[in-house]
Amino acid sequence: MATWIAVALLAHLACLAPWVVVMRQVNPYMDEIFHIPQAQRYCEGHFEEWDPKITTFPGLYLSSSLVRGFTGFYCSKDALRLENLMYALATHVVMYRLLRRHLDGKRAAAHSFMLSVYPIHFFFQTLYYTDVGSLFWTLLTHDLAMPTKGQALPARRVIFAAVSGCIAILFRQTNAVWLMFTFGTAALSDLQSSKWGSSLTQSYTSPSVLLTFCHALLMESGRLLSRLGFLLVPVLLFLAFVVQNNGSIVVGDHSNHQIAAHWAQLAYLCAVTAATSGFGDGSALSLSSMKNFGSACVASWRSLLLLLVSLALTTFILHRYSLAHPFLLADNRHYTFYIWKRILSRPGFKEALGPGYVYAAWYCWCRNSGQSGLWVLIWWVAAVLTLVPAPLLEPRYWTTAVLLSHLHAPEHTWPSCLATSSTFLLVNVLTLGIFVYRPFAWPTGEVARFMW
Repeated sequence: MATWIAVALLAHLACLAPWVVVMRQVNPYMDEIFHIPQAQRYCEGHFEEWDPKITTFPGLYLSSSLVRGFTGFYCSKDALRLENLMYALATHVVMYRLLRRHLDGKRAAAHSFMLSVYPIHFFFQTLYYTDVGSLFWTLLTHDLAMPTKGQALPARRVIFAAVSGCIAILFRQTNAVWLMFTFGTAALSDLQSSKWGSSLTQSYTSPSVLLTFCHALLMESGRLLSRLGFLLVPVLLFLAFVVQNNGSIVVGDHSNHQIAAHWAQLAYLCAVTAATSGFGDGSALSLSSMKNFGSACVASWRSLLLLLVSLALTTFILHRYSLAHPFLLADNRHYTFYIWKRILSRPGFKEALGPGYVYAAWYCWCRNSGQSGLWVLIWWVAAVLTLVPAPLLEPRYWTTAVLLSHLHAPEHTWPSCLATSSTFLLVNVLTLGIFVYRPFAWPTGEVARFMW
């Protein structure tokens, strides 16, 4: 099995290394103009110096400075960017470990490579951003805390998961929600292997199943807390920070990071998750999935009524809760600027996409329901808590939710895996090529580059 993951890692490195070299010609860009100087201050041991425009905890900078022993040695922009390559390969290994729970070694290696080159994730592997390190620690926490089927979860793994969860929150505050997701899914797995199992493994979530789950959580709370309670320690510490920080989760610049009700984020998440589900039979783009959706909609009058209510609710949400943050409207360096300006801002157009979003949401639900409908529900709750309060339309905010969905989805066929990986790689070549080789100038004369 080690041979297959080694091959996958080498393939990943072969795809990433040329861009790491090419990126040397790109000066610190976008958020890097804040991250790199702050990391260099930490590398030199100047922990009292903090840029107030930075809104995340200092996990990324502490990681960089610890590696260098606070000496300031080898802390240039290129060396700092190189750390994300290491995090990217480590994330690849963790994804392989998660996939091995339901796939053989060969298929797990192929799938982990495919997800490692997921375009938005791959793009930020070449920059000194918090995204890749944040994803690594979040997935490592999930891997450590999730029991292997048929085996008990050692207490030491829960402690290690809690430590990993602390670090994940230091990289990005919203990882506290994904730590709760891990706690919830680990508790569900525990209950499914107990006397409650027969009631909690259904592929759909009726009110009775949800009530049974809540009842089981209450009745088994003592046992679950004794086994998994350490996972809640980082969350409680984070909540204490939020209270002390006057209810805000960010540090530094609060004015541009106000909580919003951006419900359209869920539509975007569903669309991206479905669109990246692969090719071939069983994917969101396949004729068979579309036929299954149509059959499910007309299966009974209740199904048809549910469809009509879903369409009406989605249309209302898209009309009322599709937000355009000032940063989105003012910054023509992001692809989302053009998506909003030329497509989503047109009168009636975003509402017209409602049926597509409903189909994408149905697909996401059905594809992952093999985990049980409750697992999908916990995933949805985590997505709501991390995405809806974010007013900015930012594709990288979806990455954790998208990859967790894919990691727990049914396996791809070999042709689908090959086609999906090839498509991802083509998108990466185009987006990174444009970023590096097609800069443009703002009216001020500043060099600007297109990016996600």
